[in-house]
Amino acid sequence: MIVYDKSGRAYQLQKLLAEGGEGGIFSLAGQPDRLAKIYKPDKRRGRETKLAWMTANPPSDPGRARGQAAIAWPEALLYAADRQFAGYVMPYIENTRTLLHVFNPSLRRQVLPDFDVRYLHRAARNLASAVHALHTCDYVIGDLNETNVLVAPTALVTVIDVDSFQVRERRDGQIVFYPCPVGRVEYTPAELQGKALPDEVRQPQHDAFALAVLLFQLLVGGSHPFRSFWQGSGDPPPLEEKILNGWFPHAATPCGPVAPPPKVSLDHLYPPLVALMRRCFVDGHENPRKRPLPAEWEAVLSQAEKALTSCANQHYFSGHLAQCPSCGARPAAAVAPPKPPAAVSTSPAVAVTPSARPLVVPPKATAPTSLPSFAAAQAAISSATKTCPNCGMINPGSETYCQKCTADLHGLAICPHCGKPTALGVRSKFCSKCGRGL
Repeated sequence: MIVYDKSGRAYQLQKLLAEGGEGGIFSLAGQPDRLAKIYKPDKRRGRETKLAWMTANPPSDPGRARGQAAIAWPEALLYAADRQFAGYVMPYIENTRTLLHVFNPSLRRQVLPDFDVRYLHRAARNLASAVHALHTCDYVIGDLNETNVLVAPTALVTVIDVDSFQVRERRDGQIVFYPCPVGRVEYTPAELQGKALPDEVRQPQHDAFALAVLLFQLLVGGSHPFRSFWQGSGDPPPLEEKILNGWFPHAATPCGPVAPPPKVSLDHLYPPLVALMRRCFVDGHENPRKRPLPAEWEAVLSQAEKALTSCANQHYFSGHLAQCPSCGARPAAAVAPPKPPAAVSTSPAVAVTPSARPLVVPPKATAPTSLPSFAAAQAAISSATKTCPNCGMINPGSETYCQKCTADLHGLAICPHCGKPTALGVRSKFCSKCGRGL
């Protein structure tokens, strides 16, 4: 079958690679780096205008410079010989696995045996970078889950199934919404549980919940953040009920009749990462706007990478720990994630606003770059106290964000409207970049 783009260029559909309820994914003759999604006739209604807006308004892809698209964005619309809309062209992402294969330890050992803690941190950081790029351009994923994120052996990630994203088109002075009609309950925040998703206008803070769930699963052995040991009477409730009630078992103080499941702890994680998780699942339950933004995750994950250390048995773990959680050995030295190939330079470390470019961890690279010593990393984590520059509260030195108002304790905040870092004065209420309320 031959289809055509708007300019009349022909595309020869070759092999059917996958088929679902909406249509099929085909390889293209002579274009090994591209695929075509062709919709079934009854699934084409209303898609052409949405996809036309998307092709005309792509986000800045943070993976392009690294040779792998971070977002499998539609590149051209396709039409049948009778000029009826048929589907679209997108990049072909080869040699990848779904996020499920990465965060599930047993699956990861089978398909990515070299993917250690360094790679998990880097993949998490790259995922946060991709979501940040989408939010910057006013796109909301809506159905972010472990099946629509692909991961390469280099720790680069690609978000797929982009035609289900929520899109907001500006047309003749009006705003036209194309909703995301689907979602998975285990990645859906409390405020959307039980709602008719096709009728909901999704917000970035809804994606922020799903992103935090995926990052938790990547860094905590595949465990869902609301998986817990049930301490109440009767049968344990389903996962979505725990989410609805905000029963996060790893909260600093108990919230609900739940406890952490056996052998699942956050103690091995870099403490500022734990602070972000609690901010998302505890503070964010009451106020979704308090959930960490993707840019905040990316920045703290960058810090967590630098705080990694290793033991004599080449196990990698966070430098705040006194001994290796795998074998009990003392840490040897702080280490960086493996150095990328000479042709690829890593982004510089930043405190608040991360680079938009994802970073690559090549398989079996062995030349670490120089980083602060374990003692220096640990000292940076555990300063005595920090006074919040926004509300004046005195916080423990291990905290990155104020326990009262959630402001960044280093004197900067990420504006929830423009996404830019802004300086915080005492009780500052407005972004210094866009002027909107913080």
